[in-house]
Amino acid sequence: MIEFIKGLLVVIPLKTLGIVSIMFGMNLVIILTYGFLLKTGEPTSFILGLLSAILIVMIRKIKTLIK
Repeated sequence: MIEFIKGLLVVIPLKTLGIVSIMFGMNLVIILTYGFLLKTGEPTSFILGLLSAILIVMIRKIKTLIK
């Protein structure tokens, strides 16, 4: 469960990016750096946390674009 929360914490730096062209590259850099630095014992939960964080950020950005 702790690995999932660690993966979910990547939401914080991902929220600051907004321009689509820069967003993709920067998200990739942030996620890869975050993943390599933490190297948890249970990678499945960590990856699920990362994917959840990406999903949360994408939904938030889509909602702001729709408004």
